[in-house]
This record gives sequence, C-alpha cells and structure tokens, in this order.
Amino acid sequence: MKEGIRKEYKKVYDASSKRIDIVQVPEFNFIMVDGIGNPKVEEFKLKKHALKILSQEIREYFKKEKDLLYLISPLEGLWDTYDNSRFDVTRKKMIRFTLMMAQPKLLDEATFEMIKQRTAIKKDNPYIVDVYLKKYCEGECVQTLHRGPYNTEIEDTKKLMEYITIQNMKLVGFHHEIYLKDEEKVDEEKLKTIIRYAIEEEQGM
Repeated sequence: MKEGIRKEYKKVYDASSKRIDIVQVPEFNFIMVDGIGNPKVEEFKLKKHALKILSQEIREYFKKEKDLLYLISPLEGLWDTYDNSRFDVTRKKMIRFTLMMAQPKLLDEATFEMIKQRTAIKKDNPYIVDVYLKKYCEGECVQTLHRGPYNTEIEDTKKLMEYITIQNMKLVGFHHEIYLKDEEKVDEEKLKTIIRYAIEEEQGM
C-alpha cells in the first residue's frame, strides 16, 4: 500500500471546518519556491506547476532507485500578509509567498539538485531552477478547515484570530494554507483548504 505524509501524520492533515485544533507539526523536508503576487497571477501558477513537476520526478526517482512508493503530498503556501488579522488572498495588493510540497526524508541536497537540473532541461517551465530544498518545522499550531472559494476564506481566518486572542496565544509564523483539493480539477465550492498558524503562549499570562 502506498503511504504518504497525509497518512503518516493524519492528525496534522485531518482538519475540520467545525472546530479549531491545536496540533504539533514536526519537521518536514520541503521543496520550496518564493514569489510575489496573489494566486491569480501567472507567476503563481507557473511556480505551483514547477513544484508539482518536480514532485512527480522525485517520486519516479525513488520508485526506480529505492523501490519506494508513496503518495505525493499536497501543495502548501506560506503568505507574508504583514497583518494576519486582515488577510485576504483576493486583494490586489502584492503579497510575498512561499509555495512548498513535502518530500521523503531520504531526499538530500545532492540528489535533489541532480533531479532538478535534469528536469529543467526536459520540462518547459522557467521556475524549476528556482526551486530549493529546505527543512521546515512549525511546532505548535492552530488550524481549521475552510471549505469553498478562496475569496470567502477571510471568515475562517477571523475565527482563528479570535481564538488565538482569547487563548492568550501569540502568532510566531506566517499565514499557512494547505490545499487539499486542486482548484484546476474541482469546482471552487468543493475546495478544501487547511488554514494554519504557528503559535506560542504569551509570556506572563
């Protein structure tokens, strides 16, 4: 049976729209690419596809070289919103983002660079060369599941912000989205997006 991040770390990826969860997110091995814009700009779409192309190539490498079969992890995004309480991905103001996809722990820098260079030659995407490998650990986080279009996400974000305030928590990370459904394959009403924030308890409370 194929395994993957969502199966191995079910609690981390099993969010509900009916509750807010506190989860411990361990360190993951990610391929990442940075950018500026919103999800509607062409750069965002091309960088998203660059990560998906590389994730496919990495999986093929491990299948062939290590006899390792696994499910590809979902696309994730970190958004530097400057003011998380007013986050709105539909606004026209340019936002810094980092797109990322979790990879097997076995993937090291040398292997990744080899796969990346080989993929950049045979695939027509200018941003493949900009993708990099990095370990990332969020630790304690609060999260919930948003169902539906991205332009209605602000309501669930506000609920998280209210919860963080009431529980005397402090934000220590970016606005984090995990895209459980591909917007290119399903109607926007069926989209599922985990909204997550890394937090810590306020000192002196």
